[in-house]
Amino acid sequence: MSEPRSLPAELSIYTAADTHALMLRWLDEDTEARDVRLWPVQAGEVLQADAAGVQLLLALDHSLHARGQQLRLQAPSDSLTQACRSLGLSAWLAA
Repeated sequence: MSEPRSLPAELSIYTAADTHALMLRWLDEDTEARDVRLWPVQAGEVLQADAAGVQLLLALDHSLHARGQQLRLQAPSDSLTQACRSLGLSAWLAA
């Protein structure tokens, strides 16, 4: 994938369908990088995040693990960090 992956400004139940479709496109288009262990995603532009949005990230992480890859959230925003903390996922975010 030539262009960088960036999370949308809203990562919530209201945008879950669109975000899910975006993440599926990332996985489908990323055939040339399957041998890359770390899979970076820009996370600094997330202004709103809720449990549904974090669940999508966990699903992406799970899909990547199945391919032998690891999600790496780059510069997660305060909103995303707080949502992860609220759900008891601080350690996952720091990974």
